[in-house]
Amino acid sequence: MAEPEVTVIIPTHRRALLLRRALVSVKQQPAAVEVIVISDATDAETDRACAELLSADDIYIRRNGDPGPSASRNLGLMLARGRYILFLDDDDAWHPDFIPALLAQPAVQQGLAVYANGSVVTERRRPEGPEFLSEDRVDMAGRLTPGVYIKNQVHMSCFAFPRALLTGLEFDVFMRAYEDWDFMLAVINRQIPVHVPVLASRIFEVKDATTDRRGDSRQANDYNVVIDYLYVYRRHPAPTPEIAERRVALMTGLGIPVTPSML
Repeated sequence: MAEPEVTVIIPTHRRALLLRRALVSVKQQPAAVEVIVISDATDAETDRACAELLSADDIYIRRNGDPGPSASRNLGLMLARGRYILFLDDDDAWHPDFIPALLAQPAVQQGLAVYANGSVVTERRRPEGPEFLSEDRVDMAGRLTPGVYIKNQVHMSCFAFPRALLTGLEFDVFMRAYEDWDFMLAVINRQIPVHVPVLASRIFEVKDATTDRRGDSRQANDYNVVIDYLYVYRRHPAPTPEIAERRVALMTGLGIPVTPSML
């Protein structure tokens, strides 16, 4: 069987209604995409959604072990056959015609890692389904700078990675937060992605009590999450003294006394 051009890895956790939205956006692409959905929990509605929307060439796995997207993504990386690999959260989606536009980009035809534009959708999540509130497009051009070594800059769903570039890389299953950022820095240490003027993902956000995300940026002041921030810094040393100083300023602002030599 010929290798697909694109594989998308979608970790999911008992959110079948939102997963359906993600899968429909993938399946409506006028291009062949290998879909790998990995659930970290037994859920009949998720089973039903995948049975209805996935094809025989796709993969759906209900894995054992601790819940969390990192282990699911790692399993997806082991199984992916696409020349390019993309990650999509189960509550996000792709814009129409994203994949054909992506594959037409010269940088992709050259086999480079890339990142694209997106939009941020604000919604409420009711039991009967999400309620749309607003949507704003975001031009990501120039967003990926050396400042990515200080804090994350581009949503993971906006990236497309050559599979060969990811050989040997994994998401850290022990991190409570920022595992996407940690993984992205590991990729950037190998090759800096270039921007392509393509509209990629719809990133859905919930700003009220209806959120059902397992982890989000509102936890950023939690002590354990600050530890994960420092963990990322230690794994990926500051590339310049200026970046180290900016890391110190950020940590100091959070009440964590550090020195440049620690970061």
